[in-house]
Amino acid sequence: MTKEDKQRVIGKVVAINSDRFSVEMLSGLDNFNVSGFDDIHYFAQLNSYVIVPYQNYYIVAEVAGVREKDLNVPFSNPTDQILSKIQAGKFLEVLPIGTIRSGKDNLSNFEFGVSVYPTLYSDVLYIKESELDTIFKTEIVKQKSCQNTEKCTDDNCSCKDRYISLSIGKSSIFPDYDVKIDIDRFFGSHSAVLGNTGSGKSCTIASMLQTLYKLEEYSATGSTFIFFDVNGEYKQAFEKVNTYNINIEVKNFTIDSEETDDTFQKFVLPHWFLNIDEWALLLKASERTQLPLLRNALGFTQNLSIEALHHIYACSIMYVFEHWESAVAKRQRIISLIEKARFDPQVNFSTFDARFGNFPNSGAEEAFKTSVRSFIKEDIVIDLKYNSDKFEFQDLELAMETATLYEEYHGNQQIRDYCSSMVTRFKSVKERDDFRFLTTNTEDIDISAYLNQFLGIDENKKKSQVIIIDLNSANDETVEVVSCVLSRLIFERLKTAKPRNVFPVNLVLEEAHRYISTDAGKVFGDANRIFERIAKEGRKYGMFLLVSSQRPSELSKTVLSQCSNFIVHRIQNPEDLSHIRQITPHISETILKRLPSIPTQHALIFGHAVNLPTTFKVNEANPKPKSDNNEISVNWFKEKDFIMAFCQEMQGTSKRPITNHMLKSLQDRFGK
Repeated sequence: MTKEDKQRVIGKVVAINSDRFSVEMLSGLDNFNVSGFDDIHYFAQLNSYVIVPYQNYYIVAEVAGVREKDLNVPFSNPTDQILSKIQAGKFLEVLPIGTIRSGKDNLSNFEFGVSVYPTLYSDVLYIKESELDTIFKTEIVKQKSCQNTEKCTDDNCSCKDRYISLSIGKSSIFPDYDVKIDIDRFFGSHSAVLGNTGSGKSCTIASMLQTLYKLEEYSATGSTFIFFDVNGEYKQAFEKVNTYNINIEVKNFTIDSEETDDTFQKFVLPHWFLNIDEWALLLKASERTQLPLLRNALGFTQNLSIEALHHIYACSIMYVFEHWESAVAKRQRIISLIEKARFDPQVNFSTFDARFGNFPNSGAEEAFKTSVRSFIKEDIVIDLKYNSDKFEFQDLELAMETATLYEEYHGNQQIRDYCSSMVTRFKSVKERDDFRFLTTNTEDIDISAYLNQFLGIDENKKKSQVIIIDLNSANDETVEVVSCVLSRLIFERLKTAKPRNVFPVNLVLEEAHRYISTDAGKVFGDANRIFERIAKEGRKYGMFLLVSSQRPSELSKTVLSQCSNFIVHRIQNPEDLSHIRQITPHISETILKRLPSIPTQHALIFGHAVNLPTTFKVNEANPKPKSDNNEISVNWFKEKDFIMAFCQEMQGTSKRPITNHMLKSLQDRFGK
């Protein structure tokens, strides 16, 4: 131990366990501080650190408790008893959390975890700034990024700088120290921002990205953040981002056609981009009965061989002809099937009488049946593949009816009853206004060009870095459809991209419990399968999740278990606290006990991106997301009959006239 180290001894180790040490303080340290050569050091504050030298290591320990032990000294009066507390034995309970290897000239990097333990009566030191710098890595900000290291040296390097750490706030224990995250380890892996409503989750995410885009030079122009903004908060947070960095562009989409203007682009999702599993989830198709029929129906909407098409429709025509009772209904259905099948116009299909639905004679009936049966091939093999080729949304309804008839022709007489709920669900989706972004697309849309707009690519150049999809007006069903399908399409795009894993995409899942929940009652409840797959495989292809939620206990355990970093705001629900304990077994109980008492705009961060679990005050977001608390005292205590700006705004957006009651209030207040 050096001479300097001897001057900063504050106590001795008097008890050693595998997870904690007991430290008896030196006598005379009455106020738990000592004057060092550089400053006054306070060493008994909870969650602060002390150093225990051992061999060529400094063991870093966190202060978890402070206590005293009375001396067995008789007291002559109560005053003596009070004053004697100054002489009582004082103890610290500390938790070993990591080590710093000490050398002759400097300190090496901090390593989390302890493999060496001190001996009894080892000295305990207060921590100094150089050791804090080593723990928090404050001395490293950026370094050169050189593609050809053989020809590029520090002296003549012309390559751009790249940042390897990002300040996200100030330490709650050491206010002068920035809490930094490792950019590669945070944004290059899955992370979660958790906390009660109003605890500051959206402000944390906004402030992190605002700080990122304020960095010098290129400022992360290669980044891609896609927000599923279910509360309509983030447009406001990023509307001024290009004022402090002209290289950063923000693109906003909305499903609400009434809000489409210069600042919003209309969001559409072509229905033929959905795969079979997503159609099944959308229409609540059961796996045993409805899903096989839905798969066949989707196959009917694609380009089948003419032989297969004729066989299917011929079977359906014969079933209608032989089993339907109403002659008029027979005729209408058969004519519809004949037109849909695109039979050779030279084939002579005798039709029913227009008024009565009957054949003119028996010969015409036999000719009809013979003509239809000539297209039925008993040995035909039909492979109904759904290739996600364009088709009209309403065509699926006829395709489902055709698939039902085809099943009935082959003896499945109960298929219509079994699939009635799915057909009803389809009709509901077709007629609902909130699904118009999905059901009304008629233009040819190239999937590559479609995805480029969400990846910020224009003419093979990276243009936009922040893409916000405003889903504020959407219900849970719509949010689940949009997030699931778009995430899958982007994931499949990145999987086939060459070169692989050079175009990182970060999905920001706001209110993630709404669409990656394990709740079986959700309409699109299995949609989290794609997010679970991204959580398990996305790292290989450069696709990462930033999950934000106020109910971690309702989130998919698979997704949370794959998160490498956690920023946790105040959480008070016992179920959520228990869930965090289960998914983070490496975090001590002492750290988790902080969660219910963390103030607003403060958070606890732990994971691969930081060396130590750290409580910090989040950098101020400017501008803030649209998530302010309601000022009840301002909105309640007003003069009588005040003007309702809210009603005026609603009248403007809904295009409904002002009511007589509202008009009378305005006239009474301001005159005719």
